[in-house]
Amino acid sequence: MTLQAGLCTALTSSALDKLRAHGVKTATDFIVKVKDIEVLSQETLIPYKDLCSIQRVLLAEHSAYPTLASCLYEKAIASLMILSTGCQSLDDLLDGGLYTGELTELAGDSVSGKTKICLWCAAMTVLVGDHSVVYIDSSSSFSAGYLKDIMSKNIGPGQSLSDDLIRSKLQKVKYTQVFDIYDLFSALDAIMTDLNQQTPVKYPDLKLLIVDSLASLIYPIMGGNISFCQGLICQLGLKLKQLATHYSLAVLVTNYLTSSFNGGKKKPALGKAWSHVPHMRVILQKPVGGQGPSREAVLVKSNRQQTPKSALFSLDKDEPYEPG
Repeated sequence: MTLQAGLCTALTSSALDKLRAHGVKTATDFIVKVKDIEVLSQETLIPYKDLCSIQRVLLAEHSAYPTLASCLYEKAIASLMILSTGCQSLDDLLDGGLYTGELTELAGDSVSGKTKICLWCAAMTVLVGDHSVVYIDSSSSFSAGYLKDIMSKNIGPGQSLSDDLIRSKLQKVKYTQVFDIYDLFSALDAIMTDLNQQTPVKYPDLKLLIVDSLASLIYPIMGGNISFCQGLICQLGLKLKQLATHYSLAVLVTNYLTSSFNGGKKKPALGKAWSHVPHMRVILQKPVGGQGPSREAVLVKSNRQQTPKSALFSLDKDEPYEPG
């Protein structure tokens, strides 16, 4: 902002001319370049108390409110939470699990285990952390019965889940089915609206948002205007990241793998417009020579760990899969 006469009582036309003569033309110049007000007073012949008055006004009206670094650190720690996936090998691969404030993508072919892992994450979040989950489903793959089975397997030794407890846990999973990209935007807007309230009503203590799956919502419109489609993908990525960072949510999405025209290595769908969005990306695939329910998870993008990094696990077990 350019300094102007009358900005404050002490900033007269005469004082402004003297400041400009010494290279102080904007509020930034006054705050950043002026290291010693007393020296500036001697050079410009402007009274010291007038310069102090100008500085106070600029700091009060045109700068961010100062915050202690320790307060920022405590706020960051308080908002950070790591949610277990329900599988130790996957947790280790993700440096502990799903982090709030981040978007994690699971990409893989059909029947690679993407939906099962989403259900694991939902079950463990409501069972262990007693937090709420929003599960947005586009492929009708959600199974409340499978959620119940996961909870039963992960209950502590000697404990049992009563019908009332199971019902209360399942009520924390808010299920929404969507049929196109516009339904998804509407669902995300509804979540934001509720979370913006001082006391959320529909989504109290929400910590995990799952979208299964993204590609099936976007593929139907990809044959039209390419620029319009890419714009929707960018807008969707921005909205999901806003939910993750602004509301301290762990966002988990699933995606397909697509082959290139020359038959090269498969890559996650949605192209370059989406590639920068996930903080973490995991590729799910069958291990070489693998049989049965075993899968290999390959971490190909991470903001914390060296990539690529892989882990083996079983879709039918909670413990890591051990190859024979």
